[in-house]
Amino acid sequence: MVKGTSGAEIVIVGDEVVSGQVGDTNSAFIARSLIGIGLETARVVRVRDDESEIKRAVASALVSSRLVFVCGGLGVTPDDKTLNAVSELLERKLIIHKQSLDRIKTLFEHQGYRLTELAKRHALVIAGAMVFENPAGMVPGMVVEHQNSTICLLPGVPQELSAILEQGIIPYLKQRFGSERKYSAVLRTFGLIESRIAPRVTGVARRYPGISIGYYPSVAGLDIILSGADEAAVNRCADKLSEVLGERVYALKDKGLAEVVGEILRQAHLTLGTAESCTGGLVGDIITGVKGSSDYYLGGVIAYSNRTKMDVLGVKEKTLARYGAVSSQTVKEMAKGVCAVIGTDCGIAVSGIAGPGGGKKEKPVGLVYIGVAFRDKVWVERHIFSGTRRVIKERSAYSALDLLRRVLLKG
Repeated sequence: MVKGTSGAEIVIVGDEVVSGQVGDTNSAFIARSLIGIGLETARVVRVRDDESEIKRAVASALVSSRLVFVCGGLGVTPDDKTLNAVSELLERKLIIHKQSLDRIKTLFEHQGYRLTELAKRHALVIAGAMVFENPAGMVPGMVVEHQNSTICLLPGVPQELSAILEQGIIPYLKQRFGSERKYSAVLRTFGLIESRIAPRVTGVARRYPGISIGYYPSVAGLDIILSGADEAAVNRCADKLSEVLGERVYALKDKGLAEVVGEILRQAHLTLGTAESCTGGLVGDIITGVKGSSDYYLGGVIAYSNRTKMDVLGVKEKTLARYGAVSSQTVKEMAKGVCAVIGTDCGIAVSGIAGPGGGKKEKPVGLVYIGVAFRDKVWVERHIFSGTRRVIKERSAYSALDLLRRVLLKG
């Protein structure tokens, strides 16, 4: 916990976040990163791209916390209002940061473009701020020390935010607030719902006094983060929770599901192919996002139409006619077919209705069948996911990877 406060506060800026058009993953990432250095988050506030609302939110956060994050709205488009709002609130000027400007100019020249006056505004920072280079973009991160409070400003693009946070701001905060050292452990899980497992998790944690619990859900699963001053107690609690939650825990480190699946495949000298309908290649994209995935992933087929399912994957016409494309029978044949076509040991198949249209009473929007073929057997799961088209596709893709993981662990 930040000394003298109830915890850090996070202000997320963006019309698209407030309206629900874009999910807020940034606040969860920041909170997880803070736990890793022994700091806690007390509150998350989301506001529109409106200067007066941003000022009110930041001013309120500064009243109750010595550590405030403001994320989003640092760009140069008309809806980027954060920098002006915070500079006016703190009564500080905006100035051009020379090192950032030089870097932006180099980036433009490298791409063969002329640096415009608008692009130069990416180098604007609040006077007196510590500036942290953005390895994944142009807008830098900033830390402003103001009247015994620390204000961290970060761009809203997740990959830019995470890069600046990990490489610059977290090391700074660790030095700034790290006098009370805390230890943490993460349990990465899939297929668990916070409200259902919280009583079990709390029951285990009670045996280890001083342990704090944080839950961080996403389409990629539910992270449970334990923190406390006693490293041995934190680790013992994590081990016991892993035992209680069983196969739904896929990692005790900060590893993604695709990375874990890849390690299992590599260690067993197995290869994988994918057959995707409703996910449109998303499973393959997640798999190939892991370095070295070519060791085990040989390729995939996007079989969006029934004709492709038949002609490429060998799905029987009578199967489609009798059961439909979204059925356990079809994904079984898709999973077997991709193994035969690509020549792999394992096959993943996904077929479903991502919406928003196309659903019926017997087959509603969100219905997804996932199949995994391995050693002459096919495992099939039926899911009904909720959310936008994109969310349904993402949940389907990660569920497919998790089914493969569980199948492989059982041998």
